[in-house]
Amino acid sequence: MTTNHAPTLIQLRELSAELGRQLDAHHLTIALAESCTGGLLASILTDIPGSSHYVMGGVVSYSNDAKMKVLGVRAETLEAHGAVSPETALEMARGARALFQTDLAMAITGIAGPGGDSPEKPVGLVYLHLAAAEVDWGEMHVWPHDRIGNKQATAAAALRLALRYVKERTVWVDPKPPSPAEPPTVLVEASWRNGAWRIEAVWLGGQRKQVVGMGRQQRTPEGIWIMTVEFGDGGRAELEADVDAGAWRLRRHWPARRYA
Repeated sequence: MTTNHAPTLIQLRELSAELGRQLDAHHLTIALAESCTGGLLASILTDIPGSSHYVMGGVVSYSNDAKMKVLGVRAETLEAHGAVSPETALEMARGARALFQTDLAMAITGIAGPGGDSPEKPVGLVYLHLAAAEVDWGEMHVWPHDRIGNKQATAAAALRLALRYVKERTVWVDPKPPSPAEPPTVLVEASWRNGAWRIEAVWLGGQRKQVVGMGRQQRTPEGIWIMTVEFGDGGRAELEADVDAGAWRLRRHWPARRYA
């Protein structure tokens, strides 16, 4: 797929803002694995205020060594198909999703130019991959731009692919827009001190999770308090306190990472 003009940074930020709204509305998190874009996608996504709600992290795996050591791409895959291939993009995306424990992950690998090409793999060739629990989606593009234009076109394509996934996913599993009342209620051991909440523990799945750290607290215009807590096992959760309703609700939960 080609276009005559590369997207501008303004257009990229507009796409990023739209994706951010969708991810935030449906309580989804994303991770990134970038090669030829060199972190551009992560930069564009985090240009949006509040992106820490849904962007969990990213890896710029520019070298094959980084792809293998950080993302778990197999040496056999690189040897058989090369770094710029749909097979490598798939393993990069799955590796990023496992690393950051997210709902979805986007991977990018390609040849931005002006060199590094071959007869089989021209300048502008990129492979994208989106990995989620229920899907693996891949795309191939060949861009006709210069190095910067190819990077910006790739970032735009990745944003559009992620947007398509989130919008289609809402049809599969969540046909109604989420409302503030939908997050499940949880038992929270908390107290109000000096104008702020102090959280001691949260009960999740019948287990008491000791809180060892707290992020910034914010109060919405509707009077709902929102805060992030960190557990002793390394997991995190985003909570909301509805004082009028007398209820605590779980907005997001990121379990502790497990390493082999």
